[in-house]
Amino acid sequence: MDDGSVTVRAVVFDYKAVLRTSTRAHDGVAELLHWLGERDVVWVLLSSDPMDAVGACAAAGLPQPALHLCRDDIPGRPARGSGAWLTSVAEALKLYPTQLLLVGTTEWDWYTGIQAGVVYVHARWAKANKKRITSLLADSPDEVRELLEHYLLHEPTWAYALDDEDGRFRLRSLLPPNVSFPKGGGRTFTLQDVFTRSHSIALGEQDARDVLMLSLLLSAYLEGNLPGRSLFCVYPSSRPGRVSAQLEGFLERAKVVVGSYYREDLLERVVAAPDTSLERYRASRGEGTGVDISIAAQARTVRINPDYRRKVRGKTVIVFDDFTTEGKSIEWARILLEEAGAAEVIALTVGKYPKAHTAYELRRGVKIDPFDTNDLDLADFAATSCPGGVDDGPSQSLRRAMLEYLDTAQ
Repeated sequence: MDDGSVTVRAVVFDYKAVLRTSTRAHDGVAELLHWLGERDVVWVLLSSDPMDAVGACAAAGLPQPALHLCRDDIPGRPARGSGAWLTSVAEALKLYPTQLLLVGTTEWDWYTGIQAGVVYVHARWAKANKKRITSLLADSPDEVRELLEHYLLHEPTWAYALDDEDGRFRLRSLLPPNVSFPKGGGRTFTLQDVFTRSHSIALGEQDARDVLMLSLLLSAYLEGNLPGRSLFCVYPSSRPGRVSAQLEGFLERAKVVVGSYYREDLLERVVAAPDTSLERYRASRGEGTGVDISIAAQARTVRINPDYRRKVRGKTVIVFDDFTTEGKSIEWARILLEEAGAAEVIALTVGKYPKAHTAYELRRGVKIDPFDTNDLDLADFAATSCPGGVDDGPSQSLRRAMLEYLDTAQ
């Protein structure tokens, strides 16, 4: 069934998220399942014990699932919580795990998603979230439809994408910086309003920041650029002890969507550095101050926290930042993490300014300690300009999603 598309192709349900009783479905489930079928997305039913899935669904007026699995069908008969459940689903349907979405009702369903690296949605219409489950939540089946329609059923598009030759580094930027979005009443907002000026913008019941970050996270998920068990971190702002509150707030809530770990102090600013955005703005007005904003300034002020000396090697580390221009911060994070033994580094940013990304490497003979600041200057780096150009990314699809959120609230 895998047609090569980078979208969700199957939605996997715990049977309690589908059936209220043995012969009655939860309100809205039938409509969701028919909607999936119209889009050639199959649905799968999981149950711990054997059951007549075909008969139960027919009695409840539901279409037949493409697949039903119980514990007896999983190699080794593991309890729910094992990723083997979703591995079995992916193998049976000839799909990648990132082409699955799991909708469940218990913390064990949540663990199942975490172990398999599959995004989990907690069906609050079937069971309240009493445990401390940090996941996407849906109060109705229609909210699952919204999630799929706006984020998971179209190919991910990026304003900017870069992959290095050896496959150890990837950069994805969601949107160009000048894009504007509706906020109701004929008014608009920009990325800078949300991530630079920290404005709180409501799109009906949705927060604009969450919509943008969800698009970033789930686009990366579909591409395989949000692997489970990776380390999340945010590149620190110019003052010690500070990261972007807008990024941090969402990542703290979404950190285990695919079983990753958010470490706010993995990268730390030890010494205050110039605000590169401010200095770049001053330079554009002819007010250059001669302040060093090169990658060397990052080397002298940012390090990996020494507490992670034995925790980075062999890991995938995902570095988030709000905006990137030429990539000095991203490149310094990559150099630090690779020197510390990271297996791969993935950089995700909300915005990308149109200047070409510059790749940096330490010149031969230059040694650094990734767990300390390093007294380097620009001559210690070899620079290579990468392909430039910034596209629209998912601007149009995000506008449609935001307009729907606004219309729903009216």
